[in-house]
Amino acid sequence: MSHSLQRLGKNKGGYFGETIDIHRVLRDDLEAARKFGWQIEELPVSDQLDLLAFRRIVRTPRTKLYLSTGIHGDEPAGPETVRQLLQENRWPSDVNIWLCPCLNPTGFPLNRRESADGVDLNRDYRHLQSAEVRAHVAWLKKQPNFDLALCLHEDWESPGFYVY
Repeated sequence: MSHSLQRLGKNKGGYFGETIDIHRVLRDDLEAARKFGWQIEELPVSDQLDLLAFRRIVRTPRTKLYLSTGIHGDEPAGPETVRQLLQENRWPSDVNIWLCPCLNPTGFPLNRRESADGVDLNRDYRHLQSAEVRAHVAWLKKQPNFDLALCLHEDWESPGFYVY
């Protein structure tokens, strides 16, 4: 029996689904990271803002994984997923992991794709105009080459899921 997905039609012209309290999510992330022994870095963006980066290093790594999310403030699924992953702490035992749990913390309170400064951070990696992207790129340049990089997004305009 085939079931088709019925679109609710409420995201016309923007995201109008469930929102998250990103500050609470990030506090939960920090708590779980501390509890389970992750190395924690704060990436300075401005006097008022730091981005978080976590690192989990194992004794005998088979691979190096980079995971990030929260680049768009109207995509709550990624930060929520990362919070759950950190809290459950069921990571592969042979993988070094670098994790950025939210790259656009100022966009989430506004429930919009862009940062509070109106910049689509995901599109800014070519131009490096925003302080968030400059801080993230500077941090990335200090890291080793990753074997796999997963940049989690949520596409509320599309049914189902896909890998890009």
